[in-house]
Formats: sequence, structure tokens, C-alpha cells
Amino acid sequence: MKSTPIAVAALLLGFSAAVSASDNNTTQYQNGSGNTANAEQAYPSTSGSTIEQKQRGDYNVIDAQQRDESDSQIRQVQDGALNKAGVLQQGGSNNSIEVYQTGLNNEVVATESVSYGDTAKVAQRGYSNSAEIDQVGGVGNTVAIQQRGLSNSAKTTQNASYGSRGLTSQDGSGNDSRIFQSGPVQLADVSQRGDFNNATVDQQGNYQAADIDQSGFSNDATIAQVDWYNSAVVTQDGFFNRAIISQSGAYGLGGSHLSVVSQSGTLNDAVIIQAGYGESSVVTQIGSGNTTNITQ
Repeated sequence: MKSTPIAVAALLLGFSAAVSASDNNTTQYQNGSGNTANAEQAYPSTSGSTIEQKQRGDYNVIDAQQRDESDSQIRQVQDGALNKAGVLQQGGSNNSIEVYQTGLNNEVVATESVSYGDTAKVAQRGYSNSAEIDQVGGVGNTVAIQQRGLSNSAKTTQNASYGSRGLTSQDGSGNDSRIFQSGPVQLADVSQRGDFNNATVDQQGNYQAADIDQSGFSNDATIAQVDWYNSAVVTQDGFFNRAIISQSGAYGLGGSHLSVVSQSGTLNDAVIIQAGYGESSVVTQIGSGNTTNITQ
């Protein structure tokens, strides 16, 4: 076994280190302004390694990377304003990413590629936060993003992945959530509370499921699904909400899709377009001035 010393970022000091060994633990702590922290763990067939980074203050930049590891963890905590976090896990299995931010104008970028059973969690509280997670070429991965504040933006992309799950919850005004998934047996769950929220789910493959729950003013939900046995559920409560669901089969084939839309309020609009065989659509609207358009 080969090991290198543990990297520790001290008070008011930006410190970076590269760790290339099995079962390593890296801890970085910064308290102040303008600090920079970086940690990297990269060694084939290692497991049980951890990177923990904590920052309290303003204008901090933080980054962590793990490659070709299993059962390893990256945990980042930022408390302040204008912080940034970057995370990369490449290869391996059963790894986890956790990013926690409180303050203004925080930003999180997390990437997991060619992995199995990985989990990425992001929690933000404040204003103008942005979280973006990309999972490429994996199996059974999970993405969970939670935001509370104003003008937050969340993006989840799972490409060439199978059996993965994307979860997003937003509480505030002007939030934007986008989830893109490809491959069979994908699940997307978006929940928004507030005004002027927008949620878009695009799924390609078979046996996809999407669930959007919006409560507020002028929310917009769009779901597009391609292939067999897809299901979409949209629930909206408020005024001037609009739900658009498009379900079709690949290369003109496919079917047995299910669309369920429930709207409660005034001047809501529901549009459902289904192309295939054995399609089912259920639309429930409670209020006045609502419109429904279903095409099969």
C-alpha cells in the first residue's frame, strides 16, 4: 500500500494536495476571505477514502476529485457568500458526493462518470444559487438537489445511464429545474414551491417515470418521453399554470403511455400529446377558466 500525508488547509490559507492511496482521509478547513482549497484522491482499485472540506467566509473556491475508487465520499460545507464548489468522481462504485451551502450566489458543479451505485446530494439555502450535476455512463445512480431561496437554478443530466434517479426540490421564486435522462428505467421527481417556477423533464428510453409537483403562481411544467410504458404525473395548484406532456414511441413504435394531470386554480392549461398504442390520459381541473387539449 502506498500512502501520502493527509492534506489540511489551515485558517486563512488556501491549501491543495493530491492523495493517491487507499483508505485516505483528507480534511480541509478555512475561515476567512479569498481562500482556495483543492483535494484529489486517485489510485486504482482503492476504497473507503474520504475528502471533507469546510469553509466559513466570503469568496472561497473549493474543489475535490476522486478517481477509480469505491465506497468513497466527498463532503463539502460552505457557509458564507459567493462561494463555489467543484466535485468530480470518475470511475468506481458506491461513491457519494455531499455539498452543503448557505449564503448568497453560491454555485455547485458535480460530475460523476462511468460509475455504479453513486449518490450525489446538494443542499442550498440562500439567493441566486445554482446547482448542476452530470452523471454519464453509469448504472443505479441517484441525484438529489434541494434549494431554498430566490432565483435558484438546478440542472440534472443523466446520459447513457440505466436505472438512475433524479430528484429536485425547490422552495422560492423564479426557480428553474431541468432533468434530462436517457436509458431504460429512469425516474425523475421535481417538486417546486413558490412563484414563476419552471420544470422541464426530458426522458428517452423505456419504462421512464416523471413526477412534477408545483404549487404557486405561473408555474410551467413540460415532460417529454419517448419509447414504451412511460408515465407522467403533473400536479399544479395556483393561477396561470400550464402543463405540457408529450409521449411518443421511438421510430414510430411504442405505446402504453400514461399521463395524469391535476390542476386546481384559475386559468390553467393542460396539453397532452400521445402517439402510439394503448395510450391513457387523465386530466382533472378544479376552478374556472381552465382549458384542456388532448391529442392521441
